[in-house]
Amino acid sequence: MHRTPASHVISIRTTEELTAEESAVLRAIRDTSYGAVEVVMHQARIVQIVKTEKLRLEPHPASP
Repeated sequence: MHRTPASHVISIRTTEELTAEESAVLRAIRDTSYGAVEVVMHQARIVQIVKTEKLRLEPHPASP
């Protein structure tokens, strides 16, 4: 069984304890129906959030 070293344990926080950046990541995830959310980190800080959203289009019916 693989165990995560103690130095890599992630603490769970309530929404009241989230930073503005962490809240922005959660909003981006919740607002994306189809796509991806990429979080760019620099020195353990969130510096960029990239949201790629897919728009699903219905095919047009063939013209007679």
